[in-house]
Amino acid sequence: MSDQRETPPRFEAEGTPRFKLPVYEGPLDLLLHLLKRAELDPHDVTASIITEQYLAYLELLDQLNLDVAGEYLVMAATLLLIKSFSMLPHPELADTEEAEELKRDLVERLLEYQRYREAAEKLAERSILGRDVFAAPGEPAPEAEETEPRYSVSIFDLVEAMGAVLKRIADKTPRGIVLRDIPVAECIPAILTRLEQHGRVEFSALFDDLHDRPRVIATFMALLELMRRGEVAAWQEVRFGPIILERRTPPHAVAGQA
Repeated sequence: MSDQRETPPRFEAEGTPRFKLPVYEGPLDLLLHLLKRAELDPHDVTASIITEQYLAYLELLDQLNLDVAGEYLVMAATLLLIKSFSMLPHPELADTEEAEELKRDLVERLLEYQRYREAAEKLAERSILGRDVFAAPGEPAPEAEETEPRYSVSIFDLVEAMGAVLKRIADKTPRGIVLRDIPVAECIPAILTRLEQHGRVEFSALFDDLHDRPRVIATFMALLELMRRGEVAAWQEVRFGPIILERRTPPHAVAGQA
């Protein structure tokens, strides 16, 4: 086994290498995200607006230099195939049956996955007391602390917010700028320093002083890496509202102090 250290990832102007991060979620997560945003039912998963937004997300992931797994492309092909069948002026019976079968299969998978996700979320919302920690006999249970409402943030919320940042800086980027390779590790200290100074930072504010597209994308990659390590948490006070970032102690660091 080689003991060579991994070379820190870099954002390269030419679009390589591609980044693969464990924070990634699957294509069904993306479809559920889009359906919630559009306030649609899972049975409407093949609606044109969902297909268009799904493809737009894949394009944005590509712009961010994030490697799109094959399962995302398979789902895109499925959505486009169903859409093409529905647009045929005089569809053959066999084609219609195939399209309906594809749609039924997709809806069933989505509903089953939605039930699984909802069950997992309910378990995660249970009080830690009684789940992982138990009061000693005779001791009153500690009162639950009142906390502000927090909604979890998915990779797709982050990508969407990043898309808004890129759109904002598009017109401000000087023409003829020389693109360069930027180590993602170079951006990590700046993020941590900002969070330690301010406690909490709104996602878009993290990029206020950055007008260099490669630097912006490298900073986004650094943020994802910090979230993967458990050093930064992201949440929303209102669903689909502004994303709040804050510093946190990684689980392994807490275990080391025990």
